[in-house]
Amino acid sequence: MFFAVYVGPSMNPTLREPEIMEIFPYDKRPFRVGDVVFFLRTESNQGVVHRIVRVTAEGISTLGDNNTHEDAALLQPKNIKGQVVAALRGQKRRKIAGGILGRLTSFWLRRRRVIDRGVSPLLHPIYQSLSYRGAFMRILPVRFRPRVVVFHSRTQEYFQLLMGQRVIGRYNEQSQEWHIQRPFQLFVDGKVLPKQQARDQANRQFLNEWQESMNQQLMQGVRYNFVLADGSCWEIVAVDEEAAAIVSQLGRAMQLCATPASTAPSHQGKICRLLVQVAAHSSAVNYFVPLASKNDGVVVCILSPCDQWEGPYVHLLRLSLIFAREAQVKGGILIHGALAERNGIGVILTAPSGTGKSTASNRLPAPWRSLCDDATLVVRDQQGSYWAHPWPTWSRFQDDGSGGSWDVQKAVPLKGIFFLTQAFEDRIERVGSGQTVSLLGKCVGQVSRFMTAGLSKEERHALHMEQFNNICALSRDIPIHLLHISLTGAFWEQIEKEL
Repeated sequence: MFFAVYVGPSMNPTLREPEIMEIFPYDKRPFRVGDVVFFLRTESNQGVVHRIVRVTAEGISTLGDNNTHEDAALLQPKNIKGQVVAALRGQKRRKIAGGILGRLTSFWLRRRRVIDRGVSPLLHPIYQSLSYRGAFMRILPVRFRPRVVVFHSRTQEYFQLLMGQRVIGRYNEQSQEWHIQRPFQLFVDGKVLPKQQARDQANRQFLNEWQESMNQQLMQGVRYNFVLADGSCWEIVAVDEEAAAIVSQLGRAMQLCATPASTAPSHQGKICRLLVQVAAHSSAVNYFVPLASKNDGVVVCILSPCDQWEGPYVHLLRLSLIFAREAQVKGGILIHGALAERNGIGVILTAPSGTGKSTASNRLPAPWRSLCDDATLVVRDQQGSYWAHPWPTWSRFQDDGSGGSWDVQKAVPLKGIFFLTQAFEDRIERVGSGQTVSLLGKCVGQVSRFMTAGLSKEERHALHMEQFNNICALSRDIPIHLLHISLTGAFWEQIEKEL
């Protein structure tokens, strides 16, 4: 078994980028019509994923689920590297139908396209007339009506139209038009939707005022210093009073040192600066996780005012993801797992939420120490060695939670990762590299899904590819095992045998 990242539209909606495909070689299994296969083009040696539609003596014919014409070249068995049996996105795994079920899926998708092409010309005038009149929009309750949200990515700002949690429309900057999914245009008055010029005019005055106030307040207040084992050094500075309260709480939670902002930094290397401000102007809030390495070492994070229900939880999480995102550029990765240390050596105990990793880490006896119980930031130093930093459990700050503090700068050399599963007796099982990548991908997806907020399609693809490459590198260098643990056994003895 091996894994590959899917890109392109030819297999939509069966596969959507940037899903990770789980691929099994055929070996001696027969090729079946309906199987989704990963193959290499003869002329370019480029990897392609399409569905088998015919198997003949001359060769194998394939077709993308979203394509109308079969591939021109017939494949030979040696070209096909395996069958796509599942797709992974974050912590979700979907089975990809093959054989008879795959044929039925392909048949339905083709018929749906035919029906759509036949019916659309007939219904389009009626649909446009109803949309223009706005009859459905007027009867829709206010709380269910679509709303416009402005997202800020590193390269652009753009509008999206949401109904509940679903994205139903996007504003195209080039054509300066809204593209709204059917049938949601029935509930939208396109004449009142904002355009690029209106947004720029609304933001210009606020952004100018913000720039002036930031320059005046930057040298006031307190600076927090933060150093990672990969050599990164951060300075965190709040630009206003509300941001200062959030940054102060971040500093306490991460046990960071505070110094006056006007004091010269003690670190001699390159410094990344994180400037934090809270802005009531919603369109100025940047929802993405910015990169210091792409902005001359400076990150500006503009937050919205604290929600009265969630408190500082969301803001603390977003700020911490900035450090994790920058570490990922250098080969690091944020993992959903508890970090434990014994005699200066660190191991990660990871499992899906609710499986018992926190309980397991708290069961460890001396000389073991539990450094954190929810997430661990793994970084890679200049020599290629992996270090693990304990990471705060930010959910403890939600809904007036008890909070807590973690010494995030206390890095330990990482010597093993153990995936926990409940059992009647304690034992360790070795796993193959393919399964390792799949398991790590799920753990990373649980804590890094917020990194994609506000990113364009291309940026999301690049981020997922970066994570995938880092996961593969980590799985090659760090021993990874399945750890079956019982409720009362001394599972740590099994870990000690592997260290």
